[in-house]
Amino acid sequence: MKKFCLFVMVLSIGMVSAANAAIIQYDFTGGSGNYSSIDFTMSGVTVTATATYNGFSNSANVSRDNHGLGVRNGYLDSSDIDGLFRNDYLTLTFDNAVSLLGLDFDHDTSNDEFDLYVDGVNVVYNLETTGGWEEFSFGTYVGNSFTVRANGASDNFVLSGLRVETVPEPALFALMGFGLLGLGVMRRRRS
Repeated sequence: MKKFCLFVMVLSIGMVSAANAAIIQYDFTGGSGNYSSIDFTMSGVTVTATATYNGFSNSANVSRDNHGLGVRNGYLDSSDIDGLFRNDYLTLTFDNAVSLLGLDFDHDTSNDEFDLYVDGVNVVYNLETTGGWEEFSFGTYVGNSFTVRANGASDNFVLSGLRVETVPEPALFALMGFGLLGLGVMRRRRS
């Protein structure tokens, strides 16, 4: 029984370390072309970039160049996320829930604003791009899907990077609880 309890204790300690969140930074610069979707994997976490315009139902292409990701919604459209002709939406969908920590913009000017959607819900409206990283506090925006939208005709920018923090799985906390329960049983039997 003592060996079993020791095993449970070691297992629970291992689960605690596995449950820790990790900060992951994606770099979207480099490459070229237009795609229906693009996958990026860092530290075992995959994000898929897709594009739409004037809402979530009109498909567009994700454009990629040395500066980052944009949206191409037609022949006359630029490869930036822009509001010219149609409002562009760039959606980043993760395979697990994450907390959004930052967005890195390029090609932006002092008068470029964006809207942010989390899991399809508009949570930020008309936020000014700052010519670099737009930082968010951990836990402010948690979800599987994040969408950046240009909302005005004069808004145009690309997304060159993204920083997220993984959200620990609830199952790991349950395993940790069982491990702590085993420790309690072992301690009680010693008494």
